[in-house]
Amino acid sequence: MNLYCILFSLAAILTFSDSCLVIRYSEPPACVCKTLKLDIWNIAENHGEPYLLYNSVLFSTIKSPEILVDDCFVQAYCGDGADLYIFDNGKGAKIGDYSLDGFCDPYQQAWQVDTGNGKEQYKELKAVCVLKNKCSQTDPAAFFFAHSADLDKWAFTEIYIQHSKIDNGAATKFAITATVRFDTKTKEEIVFHESDTYFNSRMTGYLYMVDQEKNPPQTFDSSETGSDILDVLERFVDSNHPLICGSMVLVAMKRSPNEVDISRIVEKLRENQITVIIAAQGTFSGGLHPETMYDLAAKTNGFCAFSHHIVTASQTAPNVLAPFIVYSLSLKVSGTGIMVLPTILLPDTFTVHLSIAVQSTGTANSFQSLKFSFRNKELGASGSVEKTRDELRYDAGPIMNSFKVPNFLLAEPTFFEFTLDYNYSMEDTILIRLISERGIGHWFPYQD
Repeated sequence: MNLYCILFSLAAILTFSDSCLVIRYSEPPACVCKTLKLDIWNIAENHGEPYLLYNSVLFSTIKSPEILVDDCFVQAYCGDGADLYIFDNGKGAKIGDYSLDGFCDPYQQAWQVDTGNGKEQYKELKAVCVLKNKCSQTDPAAFFFAHSADLDKWAFTEIYIQHSKIDNGAATKFAITATVRFDTKTKEEIVFHESDTYFNSRMTGYLYMVDQEKNPPQTFDSSETGSDILDVLERFVDSNHPLICGSMVLVAMKRSPNEVDISRIVEKLRENQITVIIAAQGTFSGGLHPETMYDLAAKTNGFCAFSHHIVTASQTAPNVLAPFIVYSLSLKVSGTGIMVLPTILLPDTFTVHLSIAVQSTGTANSFQSLKFSFRNKELGASGSVEKTRDELRYDAGPIMNSFKVPNFLLAEPTFFEFTLDYNYSMEDTILIRLISERGIGHWFPYQD
């Protein structure tokens, strides 16, 4: 290039005003790089790669991360007890328990992030947290039966027999039973019935409770006195027994608590992956807030059933034979509508049962009708169950707020889609639980 061309090029860039050099430049584009928080509601529809990494996340207990965007800078993190993963089309990385920092290239509208292997470009930063659990879904655990002293002896022993039964020698994740009687003036100790097998421990627990009834306790005198079940649950968690994590708790009760705030006990139960099943007498002997126990079940992926006859109350819930939660949603509904629910990928072939609690108390009139449906595009399979208020009243017999559909679907290692059609006269919470005799390799995420 000759000198004339160089001078001409410079003149196109530089101008002079009053003998001063003026440099003109254009503003860079605004940073509009995309981010997406992944959770149970959207992770299935946002397939990531590499597939092995993505599938390991999909079959884990997950929650959405915190993503902070400040102009062209981004930070993503999970907090204690979880590892951060990020994905984009054709790529993904495990960040771990560190925070991820990056900046948006405004000219390419892509994030530049350091994944630990140098800078990488992500067109859309999809992030998710995988929780570090104390125990796995299939680790040995305890079956804890807590029964109110307000109940008749024949009633609570029959519930215990029905809910905890297995054949001698049958495989089960449970290794031990524990029992306690509550709603007594003098607190009674939780007893772990140590034995070589769950079957024998279960029988020992039964004989212990029968013998215990020879010395009836002093029960609460006033109907205004609330149940002390929340204290019982806290004592169970704080016992530090090695088989606490992953336990199933069955509470047979007739008196509701007076407390409404359950945040502390919920945190402890979740930390130990404890599922709480409530079997409640429809007509309470005391206490002010029966909805507290329903709320507790909702927040622990548990179940709460009310019945005119307490013996039947636990029949619609997960039990020792089928204790594994495959899918769990607690949904607030009001009026009439249709909800598209989270899609899930099931890992294997097995039978799945359905349990639904339609309202938060046995006496409420909020529930009018619902239809819960599934579809599997790959298999061409679909199915549904419908229930009206009148059908629930006549089909469920003494059970007041829930029903169960055995063998609702046959799981296959593909994606299943779900929808809910509902009609409610006022706001209430539906508990939807898909349960199975076998686990899916991870705990299903909790909802608040």
